[in-house]
Amino acid sequence: MIKSPLHLKTYVFTKLSVTADSPHEGAKRDAAMTTHTKVETARNNTDKNNWRVGLQISCVPAEKDAVSYRIEAELIGIFQMDGDFPEEKAVDIVSANAPSVLYSAAREMILLITGRGPFRPFCLPSVTFIDHAPSVRKKSEETKAVAAV
Repeated sequence: MIKSPLHLKTYVFTKLSVTADSPHEGAKRDAAMTTHTKVETARNNTDKNNWRVGLQISCVPAEKDAVSYRIEAELIGIFQMDGDFPEEKAVDIVSANAPSVLYSAAREMILLITGRGPFRPFCLPSVTFIDHAPSVRKKSEETKAVAAV
């Protein structure tokens, strides 16, 4: 185990909505869910080691006539990178790891709330945000450019 150079200072839920559909005759219950995320990352102008990361999560039933939960969550986290960490790696770590930390917090809250609902508790699926890291995006774009030649 290695101590992370990224430290969570605090996080807040700015939005959390869990709505249970009303079951109706013939509706499929406890259907698979589709999950979407959006990440926004901003660096502090005066202290380059401080970051603000926003995460939006939405979940809806994957099938049109299914009944389950409809979930909207928004979180904001304040993170700090170790000052002696290499710049190019710091941006990658913040871009990939900070949303993962917030996503995990959302998973626990959503699981807790849906555990008291009319359908089975919903646990957010495991995901990775590595595709948000600038070095990974750059490699992906380079691969696409080579493939297009």
